[in-house]
Amino acid sequence: MSRRRHAGVAIAAVLLLLFGGRWIALRYTEHAWYASLGLQDRFWALLARSVAVQLAVLLATLGWFAATTLGVYRSIGSVHLPHRLGNLEIAEAVPRPVLRGIALAIAAVLALATTYTFADLDHLVALYRHAGRFGMTEPVLGRDAAFYLAKLPLLETLHLLATLSVVLAVALAVGLYALTGSLAVSRRRLQLTPHARTHLTLLLCVLGLLVAWGFCLDALQVVGGGGARGGALSPVDRAIRIPAAYALALIALGVAVGSGLAVRWTRAAALVALWATLGMAALLGRLVVPLLADAWGAGADPAVTQALNGLADGYARAGFGLVGVVSRRVAATDATGDLRRLGAALGGYSPWSGEPRLLTATIAAAAGDTAPARAWSTTFARYTDHSGNPRLVALAVSQIDPLALAGLEPRPGWTEMHRGALAWAGEPLAMDAGGAGDGRLLASLSPVDAASAPQSVARAPGRIRFLPGPAELAVVSPDEATIDEPAPGVRLGAFGRRLLLAWALQSPPLLSSRTGSADRVLFWRDLPSLLSRLYPFAAFDPARPAIVGGRLVWIADGYLVSSRFPLAEHVRWLGDEVNYVAAPYVVTVDAVSGRTRIYLRTPRALFAANIARSEAVEPLPSDSLEPELRRQLSYPLGLFGAQAAMLARRGESPGAAPWSLATQDSTAPGGSDAARLEPAVAVLALDTTTPEMWLLLSFADAGGSRLAAVLAGTAGATGEPRLTLLRAAEAFPTPLTAAGRFNASPSVLAAAAALAGPEGAVRRGAVYVVPAGGGFVYAQTLFATPDRRREPLRARLVALLTDNRVGVGSDIAAAARALREGADGAAGSLAAAAALASARTAFLALDSAVRRGDWEQFGRAYAALRRALQLRSEERP
Repeated sequence: MSRRRHAGVAIAAVLLLLFGGRWIALRYTEHAWYASLGLQDRFWALLARSVAVQLAVLLATLGWFAATTLGVYRSIGSVHLPHRLGNLEIAEAVPRPVLRGIALAIAAVLALATTYTFADLDHLVALYRHAGRFGMTEPVLGRDAAFYLAKLPLLETLHLLATLSVVLAVALAVGLYALTGSLAVSRRRLQLTPHARTHLTLLLCVLGLLVAWGFCLDALQVVGGGGARGGALSPVDRAIRIPAAYALALIALGVAVGSGLAVRWTRAAALVALWATLGMAALLGRLVVPLLADAWGAGADPAVTQALNGLADGYARAGFGLVGVVSRRVAATDATGDLRRLGAALGGYSPWSGEPRLLTATIAAAAGDTAPARAWSTTFARYTDHSGNPRLVALAVSQIDPLALAGLEPRPGWTEMHRGALAWAGEPLAMDAGGAGDGRLLASLSPVDAASAPQSVARAPGRIRFLPGPAELAVVSPDEATIDEPAPGVRLGAFGRRLLLAWALQSPPLLSSRTGSADRVLFWRDLPSLLSRLYPFAAFDPARPAIVGGRLVWIADGYLVSSRFPLAEHVRWLGDEVNYVAAPYVVTVDAVSGRTRIYLRTPRALFAANIARSEAVEPLPSDSLEPELRRQLSYPLGLFGAQAAMLARRGESPGAAPWSLATQDSTAPGGSDAARLEPAVAVLALDTTTPEMWLLLSFADAGGSRLAAVLAGTAGATGEPRLTLLRAAEAFPTPLTAAGRFNASPSVLAAAAALAGPEGAVRRGAVYVVPAGGGFVYAQTLFATPDRRREPLRARLVALLTDNRVGVGSDIAAAARALREGADGAAGSLAAAAALASARTAFLALDSAVRRGDWEQFGRAYAALRRALQLRSEERP
């Protein structure tokens, strides 16, 4: 064997080792991970399915590309390459087997690239097989919604696969024929050999069939969320686009048949005419005629337009779960009666609504945490205190942020980051987040809150190993296992096993003396990676912590999301345009052991159960949710935002004027992305006598001049999402108008002036609308810090507005008292009212500073009180 062949064999062996060995290492690591979770049978089932589908794609594309290249190979007579022998240059013929091998090698490379590009096709195949029925049949083409949600994506992907393969084959054949001289341009005319003409004509015939299939899919896509009006079907879609798609499919089919017959033609003019006709028809049918019809659409049949609007409204509401929303009217607050109960009614409202970063900073400061690379996961939850009363609690867990840690100097060592304290999360902390919260940490949460000392909430029976944010691998020592609970993770074992794990995880220290054979390695332990691998069919909200049975548990709401729900408009959700959002799943992950469970949230989620079965997952029924876990479920935040966005677009009822989201001062939080809205959070008794945790978002009318409604969502005691639409029966102001009144209030102005010092800072929070006292109350929180360089902003004062009265207090109860006493609406001159309001605000600041032990704030409030009372320095109040 020559040196050249030795080198070729060596290079092939290295490539096979690198790519093949990497593939084996990854599959071995995945199997070990699934086995550590007790899911090895599922791993083998998924691997067999993936290999089978990819093998089918590989064989199909290999056969197709091989037929193309061998077709070119048959047209080649002989190929001669120059070869120098001494001073002589001779032409040496390339052997036919070599040419055939080159043709097959090109086909193999293209087939492998195509198979790799469509490596996830097995998921779509399984989804198609397990789709079942959704239970809604659209009236345009008569197909069930499950076809669009679960079957149409596979047809679109297969069409893309076939089209890409045919286009590549055409380009490959043209290029090879040009290289071999079978295709050339002579005297401005295209010259083709009979073999090349036959081959290319057959490829055009196949391409015509794919074009016809594509036009048929176009009609389905128009119904499945591809209409002209943001996804909804328009009269032009119904009258022109859908019929034109089927007509173009017939024309493309005729062109394909004509191309097949043209194999025996000797002139290409007719073939060019066929494809030119198809191109012109596609241009007219898909672009020109629909655009002209849209421009002249004023004369559309009103009955058809009304019917399509009704379909769009009904399917848009069904796609976001807005069918059967409970609605009731809310009148103005009774100033003589309801205001007396306002403090108790608003006690569960959180002043931290819409301010997760400030809440996290306050909890971190209360815990004395000053680590620069710390990341926190914080959530609101409803717990019961020792008196049996529900209270709103902010629960937080901290972890090290690997990205921030990488920028620190000196950087911690590998052992400290992967085996030491930096590898694990901190103990959960809790703070009273309701209206009467004082910013101090609670001692316990499960099942009764008995004290308020700054201690951890629940001592976990081991390190918190599974984290909500990005996390690197961690190593668990064998002595961390107990009789009741073995240590999680994958055992490192002998050198061969450690080599495969280190290769797949790109972690050479697993081979060093820093780890032992009895150690266990935890990887893919952050919740986004864990959930995406176990449940790839669903999208998830960020996991939130909860205390269940004295243990820390991560809870994540799982979504089914699609842009193919029939006849429904789209909203922007996590950067994508979607028209179907459902939250049928609840996933729990034990923070210590990693035990993962997926539940159906409701017993009626049959379609969601079928989707889960497509990935060999059998979700647990909703009645298997433990009562304590069910009480910790909240309304899915992503679903609530999507529902609010669609409800704002569609209004209260079919045919009603649209609304606009009015949750913040002037624009909706998170921009136009419905999944990033920041609702108010409150524990209120709205539909029942038992207070429940509600999410609240407000709407303004079409003109933005008054409050239209407040959307309230809760999971209640059953865990099932429940919506209530509170419609404003009278002219309530919008949050933007209420913000203007707060800005003009002497009480609020004086409070802001008293809180701001030479080294401090004041920030006004967003204005939220809270149903309480028989009507709507507007709440705004003033966040302040005496030292903006060293201390975070904290909730210092709360301002309430109702019936044109403004009350300011150190908490909800104090603000409600001020509101009831009419501090901002007192009789007399404006100057007297302003002075009284300033004095009252200064006194409240004094009282708040004494209770918090903040003597710097006490000094500033004392000086503000002196100014309000117009006392000279030698006088005493």
